Amino acid sequence: MPIVVVIFLTVAISCISLAVALVGCPLNFSAKFYYVYYNSPPTDASYTSTSSLVQGYGGAGYIATYSNKSYVVVSCYYTEGDAFSVCERLNKMGLDCSCVMVQTPVRRLSFSNRNKVEEYREVLNALYATSKTCYALANSVDGYSVGQSGAKAVLEEIKGELQRLSDKNSQNCFTKELNYLIAECNDVSYGYIFAGNVRKLQIAVCDSIVNANIY
Repeated sequence: MPIVVVIFLTVAISCISLAVALVGCPLNFSAKFYYVYYNSPPTDASYTSTSSLVQGYGGAGYIATYSNKSYVVVSCYYTEGDAFSVCERLNKMGLDCSCVMVQTPVRRLSFSNRNKVEEYREVLNALYATSKTCYALANSVDGYSVGQSGAKAVLEEIKGELQRLSDKNSQNCFTKELNYLIAECNDVSYGYIFAGNVRKLQIAVCDSIVNANIY
């Protein structure tokens, strides 16, 4: 092979490797959630008091963040129609609510961490499934189709899944998030199980999916 061709191929391969390193490896995971939130003044103190107010009404009252803005979330849905239907109903009841769609950002891992792509996607998929389990449980508790012992059993399963993920991700970007979610699950499981508290756990999981600092 001529020397000129060898040099050209070497340079081309180096450029491609550099481009991949700079662009990173895509983490092909996407999710959308629809938050029904209670409108409140934009101050930290008011967010805290509004959270307590929402919890008093039976809502989640979870303070979620998206695009540098905080929301006191009443409940979370997976379709726009469900969210707007609930929002409209709450407004007719005199609660000042709105809807916002939140979604996961485009994520890429550095070239050195590309072997983490599948591992991290597994975590995100598992968390998404866990959020759906929380959603279904909250609806069941709300509709009295599951008793306290049944609800506690489901929460134990949720905690077990979170613990499994934590054990597999004890020293990476998900470690802190998973430990936080396990603590939230313990709080919800303590004492009487309320639908609003289960929804709070669900939204905490969704918030972690959207805002996890993946590297």
